[in-house]
Amino acid sequence: MASIGEKTPLVSSKTVSKDDDGQKVSFSFILARHVLALMFFTGFMNLYSLRNNLSVTIVAMVNSTLQPQPLYNETKCPHNRVPVNQSADMMDQSGEFLWDSYQQGILLGAYYYGYAMTQVLGGWMEKHLGGRIMYGGSMSISSVLTILCVPAAYLHFWAIFLCRLLVGMCHAVIYPTHHGMWGKWAPPLERSKLLSFSTSGTTIGTVIINVAAGFLAYYLGWPSVFYLSGTVCLVWCVFWFLLIHDTPSKHPRITDEEREYIIESIGPSSQDMDTRIPWRAIFTSVQVWGLIIGHTFSNWGLYTLMTGLPSFNAQVLAFDLDENGVISALPYAGSWVFTVVGAYIADELRRRNIMSTKAVRRLFTVFGMYFPAFFLLSNAYVGCNRAMAVSFLVLANSFASTSYPGFKVNHVEIAPRFGGILYGITNTAAAIPGFAAPYVNGIILQQRGTNAEAWLLIFVITAVFYIVGGTVVLITIKTDELEWAKSRIRKRSNHDSDVDEGSVELETSKGHEKDTSNL
Repeated sequence: MASIGEKTPLVSSKTVSKDDDGQKVSFSFILARHVLALMFFTGFMNLYSLRNNLSVTIVAMVNSTLQPQPLYNETKCPHNRVPVNQSADMMDQSGEFLWDSYQQGILLGAYYYGYAMTQVLGGWMEKHLGGRIMYGGSMSISSVLTILCVPAAYLHFWAIFLCRLLVGMCHAVIYPTHHGMWGKWAPPLERSKLLSFSTSGTTIGTVIINVAAGFLAYYLGWPSVFYLSGTVCLVWCVFWFLLIHDTPSKHPRITDEEREYIIESIGPSSQDMDTRIPWRAIFTSVQVWGLIIGHTFSNWGLYTLMTGLPSFNAQVLAFDLDENGVISALPYAGSWVFTVVGAYIADELRRRNIMSTKAVRRLFTVFGMYFPAFFLLSNAYVGCNRAMAVSFLVLANSFASTSYPGFKVNHVEIAPRFGGILYGITNTAAAIPGFAAPYVNGIILQQRGTNAEAWLLIFVITAVFYIVGGTVVLITIKTDELEWAKSRIRKRSNHDSDVDEGSVELETSKGHEKDTSNL
């Protein structure tokens, strides 16, 4: 059964406002929620630029010529292997820090130690301080910390570790804040598109930083990567604070038509509702635990590729530093296409009543969890074919992105008022692979050597996580608002009129019956 607010979609090409003389002025495609989506999109671009800059840059920072073990397997793919007497050009590309594979895994995971600490706090703070301050403030602080990573690296290994940990702590509030704000801004039939488009900036940011970091590190030195990404993000923060507001009711430039449509499609303001967080109901919910497991296991694959792909390309496929950035960006270019197209298809299937919401979520969960496992396992059969290996990794990462219109938007469906809190909970668990995956992978590479066989084991482990996580989600997922998440009238004082504190059905359907052609 369709949930409340899904009767009539908003298909709009213009908004109508009035100038100082009271004359109507039309603006094509300038909707406040679209501006929010665009700012989230560019914000996530910057977020992943700051998150992933180290993954590529570490190849240039580490002195690989002085590592205690050979770079490549002597018995396989000899045409990919770097000779023992390294060329002068390769020597020039080698960095200045003597960090072995184990230390590199620890450093790559530093961000995620911090990332796991403040997820739920981020959802709580968004409800009390507002998403505008939380999102923009955390991005501003993390930009400064990114710039400080350069002197920290020269100071000590644990100094740059601390910088990366603090960046992760700042970014931990981003996703809960994002989901919390869309709980107030996204009409039900636009959720897949708005949430998936805004978060698809993560893949574009990853593409840009992977390509740019390779060239910047090669031609200007690795410090330029941190300086540039931090500065660009600071500039973005200025526009965020100028353009974005917490809710439609607080936005000074939104049209009356759009404000009314959003409020009526989502429901009344939480000001008149009991906003106490039902912690016990949340942590005893089978659906919430399904999302926790699915999100965590999906992220094991995400972080394995995100932190390890540049190293795999250098160690096994033997791409040069400038080539490595481009090749490492390809999976994320594919991911962006699959995210945007997948979200559009998901909403169209629902809008046209071709499939129910639950069936759509399950379909895209299959695409996002089982298909990546298949392509990662297929790497066992490509031998020394670099083109085939890269193609399978591109397909694995691209299909993995369809888990977002699959189950990663489900938080705001089963509990719209607590979407940020729920995402903070699931993303806390899902941050664990951020430091666990590089740590485990670093141990494997340290013990087995940085060769094709070691990386195959890493990909097999990742595929198992995808399969198990996808299966759990398919069994547990629901799309109707759960009983404990439904709005309840806040208890009134004695002199107020008596109101039943039970769950109330929000009468929002009539908001969809009016003409929305001019919205």
